[in-house]
Amino acid sequence: MKRAEHQPETISVKIYAGIYYRVWYVADAHTIIPQHSHRYDHLTALLSGSVLVSRDGGPAEEYHAPATIEIPAGCMHTFRTLAPHCALACIHNADRLDADGEPAVRDEHHLAFEED
Repeated sequence: MKRAEHQPETISVKIYAGIYYRVWYVADAHTIIPQHSHRYDHLTALLSGSVLVSRDGGPAEEYHAPATIEIPAGCMHTFRTLAPHCALACIHNADRLDADGEPAVRDEHHLAFEED
């Protein structure tokens, strides 16, 4: 698999009223955010665009903005953008962040890329 030319980028990170809120922007369609899981339940808000979400190896579900996606604790999940210019917001309980100030990741997978 080739690395996407434009990688997802963090637009903003805010912690307010006990809520951790990170907004991601993904420029290109068919960009994959690799499989990962968190220790706690959280929400992902699809602010613009369309995505496919796979959970625990099950069938992918399609979402179109605006949409709210529930991600249970320990659930391995992957996002693949279906349209360019997608924006997603990861929403976590700020009281459950790791020492580095980020949401607790339970497991993550990395993609293998072809050499240029």
